[in-house]
Amino acid sequence: MENIKVDALGKPCPLPVIETKKAIRQLGPDGGEVTVLVDNEVAVKNVTKMVAANQYQITTQPVNDNFEMTVTVTQPAAVQEQHTGMVIAFGRNVLGEGDPKLGQILLKSYIYSLTELDTPPEHLLFFNGGARLTSQDSGVLDDLKTLEDKGSQISTCGTCLDFYNIKDQLAIGEITNMYAIVEAMDQADKVVTI
Repeated sequence: MENIKVDALGKPCPLPVIETKKAIRQLGPDGGEVTVLVDNEVAVKNVTKMVAANQYQITTQPVNDNFEMTVTVTQPAAVQEQHTGMVIAFGRNVLGEGDPKLGQILLKSYIYSLTELDTPPEHLLFFNGGARLTSQDSGVLDDLKTLEDKGSQISTCGTCLDFYNIKDQLAIGEITNMYAIVEAMDQADKVVTI
C-alpha cells in the first residue's frame, strides 16, 4: 500500500487541505494512505471535513504539540462534479454603497428576506468584513439561525476571524478556509456576492 507524507506544519489554511487533496490524487489505482502533519485544530477540522466529504477514512492523534492524521483511501480519487443550489458570499457587513448605517439596515432586511424564500440558500459564506455577521454581537444572528434550521450551511473564513481577533466570538456555523469557499462557489448553480 502506497503511503505519501504531507508536512503542513506552520502552513496557514487552506494549504493543509490543498496539499492533502494533491497527495490523495497522487495515490495509485489501489489507493493507499496519506499521512498529514499539522499544528492546529482548525487544520485538523478542515482536512477531516474534506476527507469525510470524499468518504475516505481518517484517524487523528496528537504528536507533541502537533497532530498527525492518517487518511486511508481504498479506491482511486475521483473528481466529483456535484452542483448545489444558491450560494451567497458575504464579503462585507453592509449592503450596497453609501451610508454605512443604511447599508446595515438593508443587509439585515436582505438576510431576513432570505428566511422567507421557499427554497433557502444552500450555503452562506462569510469572509473579510462579512465575518463579523456570524459573531456574537451581530444583529442578524436570529435570522441566520432560522436559515441554518432550514438547512442552509453557514461557514466563516478562519483567517478573517483571526485577522479581526473575533474567532472566540463566532456564534453560528463553522470555521472554514478560502479553498473550501472557492470550492463551494465553484460547485454552486448560482452565486450571489454581497
